[in-house]
Amino acid sequence: MAIKKIYKKKSHNVMWKSGHVYSFKYNAWENDPEPLIILMYSLEGTHPKTGRQWRFFQGINLSYVPRNIRKQFANTWIKEFEKRPDNPQNIRFTYLKMKRRYPGLLGAVRRYMHTPKDRIQKPREIPIQEFQKALNISFAKDFSRKARSIFKKLRKGKLFQRKKTKGKKKPRSLRKI
Repeated sequence: MAIKKIYKKKSHNVMWKSGHVYSFKYNAWENDPEPLIILMYSLEGTHPKTGRQWRFFQGINLSYVPRNIRKQFANTWIKEFEKRPDNPQNIRFTYLKMKRRYPGLLGAVRRYMHTPKDRIQKPREIPIQEFQKALNISFAKDFSRKARSIFKKLRKGKLFQRKKTKGKKKPRSLRKI
């Protein structure tokens, strides 16, 4: 089974929809135990080359967006919802759209595993009317410096490169026999 993007998924007794705002408690957290995210989609399936299972939500964690941009982005996102008062469910927020419209937010994209079930607890959808209030509460958390440093390393291509040893011998395991 190939990897599928799912824009609307029922999980943890909540209907997760692309473009909607969610908060939850995440048990496998690295920096943010209670993220506030705008969901892009769920990715599920088996990677065709590696054979690994993918079962996670991908979205923008607003705690990784710099505070000065966070409020502007929230206002823009609320206007996006107001354009479709009849049917806001049809908002499809994808990585490509985000990359084109909001390239400064690439460092805030995070993935959250939804399987096993104990990873995500107490999920709730935040209505667009309460979005500003939830955003104001999230101003206490700011991980944007970490996101910026990772993004800069990605741009330079240094994030996954090996460090070069200067004048030192290679470890025995790496020497040719």
